[in-house]
Amino acid sequence: MASIAAKAPVGAGSSDAGRFLVLDGMRGVAAFAVILDHVSSVTLRAWFPGRYLAVDFFFVLSGFVLAHAYGQKLGQGTLSPLGFMRIRLIRLYPFYLLGLALGLLFPAMALVRGWSDIPWSEVATVAVFGVLFLPAPAFSWTGGHLFPFNGPAWSLFFELIANFIYGFIARYLTWLVLGIGLAVMAALIALAVVRHEDGPGWHWSNFGYGLCRVVYCFFAGVVIYRLREVVRLWAMPAWAAVFALLAIFAVPASDELRPAFDAFAAIVLMPLLVAFVAGSTVGGRAARLCSFLGMLSYGVYALHVPIMTLLNYALQVVDVSLPYGFMDVVLVAGLTTIVVAVATQYYDTPFRRLLSGKAKRAPKPVASGEAR
Repeated sequence: MASIAAKAPVGAGSSDAGRFLVLDGMRGVAAFAVILDHVSSVTLRAWFPGRYLAVDFFFVLSGFVLAHAYGQKLGQGTLSPLGFMRIRLIRLYPFYLLGLALGLLFPAMALVRGWSDIPWSEVATVAVFGVLFLPAPAFSWTGGHLFPFNGPAWSLFFELIANFIYGFIARYLTWLVLGIGLAVMAALIALAVVRHEDGPGWHWSNFGYGLCRVVYCFFAGVVIYRLREVVRLWAMPAWAAVFALLAIFAVPASDELRPAFDAFAAIVLMPLLVAFVAGSTVGGRAARLCSFLGMLSYGVYALHVPIMTLLNYALQVVDVSLPYGFMDVVLVAGLTTIVVAVATQYYDTPFRRLLSGKAKRAPKPVASGEAR
């Protein structure tokens, strides 16, 4: 199928690079929502208890946009699975590596100043695994954390797993295969809830549960994209789409019901949201805002935790205490936005061009399949 909106105007929900602008903007909103999971604002965290469900939204969206950008090529064999993985690694690795480097600064400082008794050799071992985009060994000092220097990197690793699976089976993804696969994954997620297993996948103890959710959400996104070929879905207004996303984050649930709701959000709500927003239109300033938020989203997600850690240390050094938790959110979000905007232009884009062997060529627009 030809690229949807390849020649569509901005108001048709995509730019000249074929991006889905409303989804771009929502991805940015979701990335900033994740910041709430790591800062000290009790009030904002209470307002959005399901903020971490942004990760499920990311994976559904990833499956959708990668099916849009590469599904036909993979299905026809004009793009090899290894070629696809190379594209994905080039897209994800620069900001991932920067997040790892920033995340290593404080532990290294702690070792130099004698604040930590963890052997240098163990820190170096985990760092080497990190450089290779691999989780820390389960037997290390990390306590089972997959990516101790930058926690959110667990989802980037799982993204690569989902990409790897998709790259190698794209040619065989009939509707029957997709239906059976999604049903099995949904059943495994439900079984995990019944067995009181929990955790999205950032720890070795919930690795399997997290992997099931990731694979389900990613291929749900693939299904949603394919549905556009056979049925015209209702397009939700842009303002309603953002409201719906925040409403899902804001749904309260008791400790007993939280795992069940989270599973329901991953299996049903996030796929439906992407399905009804994919055709949404936006124009003018709203389109430019969505594009800007989409540009920031991956960098904000990949860098906000190490930036927050270094910022908190700097505030302690100068003996500054923020009177309200929401100021912590504003400060972290603002500083991360600045860092990401600068790093995108002077680090991420040149680095990806270098990895692509295009360092001396003019940069190409970012395709919709490079959403993260």
